[in-house]
Amino acid sequence: MTLWLAIVAVGLTLRPTLTSISPLLPQIREATGMTYPVAALLTSLPVLAMGAGAFAASGLTRRFGERRGVLLGLAALALACGVRFVADDTVTMIATALASGIGIAIIQALLPGVVKANYSAARMTAMMGLYSAALMGGGGLGAAASPWAASEAGDWRVGLGMWLVVVCAAALAWWRAPLARAASSPSSTPSPSKAPSMLDLLRKHRAWTLAVYFGLINCTYTTMVAWLPPFYQQRGMSATQSGALLAGLTACQVVAALMLPWLARRHVDRRRWLTLALVATLGGLAGLVGAPDAAPWWWIGGIGFGLGGTFSLGLVLALDHHAHPRHAAALAAFMQGVGFCIAALAPFASGAVMAATGSFTPSWIGLIVLNVALIALTWRFDPSGYATALGLSHGVHSAREGHHQRA
Repeated sequence: MTLWLAIVAVGLTLRPTLTSISPLLPQIREATGMTYPVAALLTSLPVLAMGAGAFAASGLTRRFGERRGVLLGLAALALACGVRFVADDTVTMIATALASGIGIAIIQALLPGVVKANYSAARMTAMMGLYSAALMGGGGLGAAASPWAASEAGDWRVGLGMWLVVVCAAALAWWRAPLARAASSPSSTPSPSKAPSMLDLLRKHRAWTLAVYFGLINCTYTTMVAWLPPFYQQRGMSATQSGALLAGLTACQVVAALMLPWLARRHVDRRRWLTLALVATLGGLAGLVGAPDAAPWWWIGGIGFGLGGTFSLGLVLALDHHAHPRHAAALAAFMQGVGFCIAALAPFASGAVMAATGSFTPSWIGLIVLNVALIALTWRFDPSGYATALGLSHGVHSAREGHHQRA
């Protein structure tokens, strides 16, 4: 089993537990009696857990190593999927959302460091794109396959629990994957360049800037995952049709996650590509506000392309800041930890707005404002200032050269 196949297999498990919910939300609400704000927790709570759990990543790495740490995350995902086969009340569904979020958090915090440790600088960018594409592709499969399976079985729980098979297959692939020694087992001796703790990163302005940036990007994603199918079901679409629309969004994410990191691979400055992706997201959101029924596939395509590009390049942006894999992974984990905590608020806020106004349009307008602010923030990430921003004694170019030599 080659490493890249194992990374793809694991990436495919990280979104179906989220994206399978919204196409089946009417059936889930009918069976459990959930209100809209409570139903939003099925998306918000795992994202919040993804954020909080990321802070434990460095401790898990030291205690278990990347291989066992990722397997621990997959075990939590397997538990969530297995329980969903028999879930029939609100408390159980909320518990599975929490378990899945913890599992995803552990895996997402550890995998960027694995990629950084096992690939050269140029290949690292492409591999992060492949990992992001697999992650988003899994989200598309969850949105499309879950409502179909639920319809065939006549039980919404089958559509949610079916992903247990995929998680188990990914665990087997990961167990057999070859990892670099530094990324395969717990460290028995201190690293000559000790990675910063989360407490250290709390004091770094650049770490917070990256975290807020990543969080605001993912506010759009979490809101789309939670409320895009219900929005179009209000406008006459079936669960299967609206699920297909969400799957289409994730398909466009996959395209961008592969394309933009590949285009950006030759230069460390990612700003123009990030701006391009954010403009695509803005165009799609404007379509949802102005003419949601005129060309929904175009609007969803723009949003998906933008989200795919900003997510994958956002991870690369954090890894670019330091040459040492575990330093870079610690920064990426902090960025994801704080960022997902921010993003977790968006579905709940949109659900509350929907309950109060009966419309999702105010939420779409709020996301437009966020993405305009993100474009302005993007241009603060000048590569020549990475070392200074993190208080390092060497520049980004020497860091990248060192990473080339490692490969």
